Amino acid sequence: MMSGRTRLWPAIVMAGLLSVSAGASQEEIDQQQQQLQQLQKQIKSSQSALIKSKAGRDKASRALREDELAINKQAAAINANQGKLTQLNRQLTVLSGEQRQLETQYSQQQQQLADQIKASWIAGQGEVGQLLLNQNSADKQRLLTYYHYLNQARVEAMEAIASTKQALEDNHSQQLARKQQLEQTQQRLDDQQQQLKKQQQRRKQTLAKLDQQLKKESSRLNRLEVDSEVLAQAIEQALAALAAQPVSLDGLSKLKRKLPWPISGRVKQGFGNHRQGQLRWNGMLIDAKEGRNVEAVAPGQVVFADWLRGYGLVVVLDHGDDYLSLYGHAQSLLKEVGERVESGEVIALSGRSGGQLDSGLYFEIRHRGLAVDPAPYLKRR
Repeated sequence: MMSGRTRLWPAIVMAGLLSVSAGASQEEIDQQQQQLQQLQKQIKSSQSALIKSKAGRDKASRALREDELAINKQAAAINANQGKLTQLNRQLTVLSGEQRQLETQYSQQQQQLADQIKASWIAGQGEVGQLLLNQNSADKQRLLTYYHYLNQARVEAMEAIASTKQALEDNHSQQLARKQQLEQTQQRLDDQQQQLKKQQQRRKQTLAKLDQQLKKESSRLNRLEVDSEVLAQAIEQALAALAAQPVSLDGLSKLKRKLPWPISGRVKQGFGNHRQGQLRWNGMLIDAKEGRNVEAVAPGQVVFADWLRGYGLVVVLDHGDDYLSLYGHAQSLLKEVGERVESGEVIALSGRSGGQLDSGLYFEIRHRGLAVDPAPYLKRR
């Protein structure tokens, strides 16, 4: 789109040339008209170049969005599989402990059976028939009862050994199954991480193209202003969409100096810091490695979770009483619009989406639509 100054330029040139041509010869007038035509041709060419440049930038921006959304999906899958790996390792630890207990129990039962057999052999050295002949009627009955219980105990011991042995075999089968699941999950995780690297490389190439477009034009400041307007409009639309579902929350006014940090890291840019031209930072930029957990600073409801130009993958929480918190440049979003979250709950993974060269988290707090300094709300550290 042409600026007002560009649109006025042909009229200004025309007026200037016509004022000079008053009283001029036909030859001079022809020369002036020729100059005018050349200027108009240059202006048209310049306008065409601007349109092409904008189209190229928009195309690169759309490609960046697609790349970062793909990274979001892959990172979420990796995060889920890492959780599954942790769970499987815990299950293996439990099964290993059970195996040790069963092996100890199996050994004790075998020793108990050996003791019973030994006692039976000692007691039966004179042979049962001979012992019975040498006993009176009462002694015979007691001896028979003793052998009955001894045999019963031996049978029970053998059954217990068989049961423990079966439990050991079942435990072993479960461990093999878990190890197989572990290997398969690890393989999937390795494949996903390789795919993530490829997607990140593709994003890097797309970002280089976008940067090349930006270097060709002096529209960085205008781009930031437009990005801010887009963000404000997106939040406004998201809140309007959820207006029919009011959330009972108390806001953040009573939580100053009580909110946990959304992520640990050095604050690279603080609220109000100079950004470019007359623009200043509306929030804080926190340095953090890619893929780290981003946590909600207070209970709230997700009102926005999507990709936004200039901010990348963004999640916005409504905390009630016209308070919002915003988390931008994420690698992956782990919550969807309408979900209720608690303080400290993981809502995203830190990243560099939105065209950022360095990974981190952009964090804002807004009250009644205006950005406020988040520092007074966060715990001192």
